[in-house]
Amino acid sequence: MLILSLITSLCVTWIALHLLKPVAYRAHLLDIPQGRKQHIGAVPLIGGISVFLGVSAAVLLTVPNDVAVTTWLLCALGIVLLGVADDAEDLSVKLRIAMQITLTLALCIGSGVSLANLGNLLGLGEIDLGVFSYPFTVLIVLGVINAFNMIDGIDGLLGSVALVSLLSLVMLFGLSTHAHLLSVSVIFVAALVPYLLNNLVLPPFKEKIFMGDAGSMLIGLTISWLLIEGTQDTTQQAFRPVTALWLIALPLMDMVRVILVRLRDRRSPFAAGRDHLHHLLLNIGMSKGATLLTMAALAAVLASVGILTEYLQTSASVMFYGFLLTFLAYLLMVAPLVDAEKGSLKNWLEAASLTQTARKILARYGNN
Repeated sequence: MLILSLITSLCVTWIALHLLKPVAYRAHLLDIPQGRKQHIGAVPLIGGISVFLGVSAAVLLTVPNDVAVTTWLLCALGIVLLGVADDAEDLSVKLRIAMQITLTLALCIGSGVSLANLGNLLGLGEIDLGVFSYPFTVLIVLGVINAFNMIDGIDGLLGSVALVSLLSLVMLFGLSTHAHLLSVSVIFVAALVPYLLNNLVLPPFKEKIFMGDAGSMLIGLTISWLLIEGTQDTTQQAFRPVTALWLIALPLMDMVRVILVRLRDRRSPFAAGRDHLHHLLLNIGMSKGATLLTMAALAAVLASVGILTEYLQTSASVMFYGFLLTFLAYLLMVAPLVDAEKGSLKNWLEAASLTQTARKILARYGNN
């Protein structure tokens, strides 16, 4: 049945990508290059719709009827429609956030699951949120949705980072008895494959498409739901809440860093900008391909830490404090990139306060 799920998801997404391209042009559902958007030509924003069609077809055909899955699928439809409207009309931030909150609450209430217990994060005992469970869940889901939305900046990046998280979930659910969550994870992975091929214009695809807000929000909502379901099952927990942090570490850390930088500069956290990690790496001279591989590899390393420590049953508090230290190291490593002048690897290295010897080497060979 899992093989049928995979094939159905992949094939329906593949077909949808072909059929929806002319529709996107007629409906003007296109990403036009302007301002910070530096791609060439109008690009159809149909990746999210196509992935949703492939995922929903496979779920309805192969996954046994389940209240939680049905609720997620309905809320996923809502988030896709919201994303399509945002792609077409550029909705206000307030309306977008209000709808995301509404859909998250509907998901919590309909599925009966929320972030009620965070485990022994601080080493002082179990953290039970009680009446604060729903507000905290809404805050976290909104954060994850927007973290994946923000990382969608260069071809292949959103799909690759999402694949890392979803494949990690496949591994963790495969070790537990959560068959329906394993199926959904596999189905989503399969749907992302044709999207990535099309987004990167790899054979047999010849025309680029983008995921759009519909896709990035769908990914964020789905991964949030899978993480909550996997950590909050009172009968058999698939993995601990602290492990979830590591599975989405890269988009989460970059979102928090960007928000902190923008608040420091007295800018709106929701304002568009070129201050994400992928922009900073491009600014120091990395190619788009090298940036994609670097960030995908970093996401995979961080997720692997989570999987390994979960398998070894490392103390939750050790994992949590380790995550905080990793985040601090990330901030320190990226800080010089923020202040370096655009387009100069030399300036980045100087901003990183290298030793006098390294600076002499740069001065001597920098123009070669």
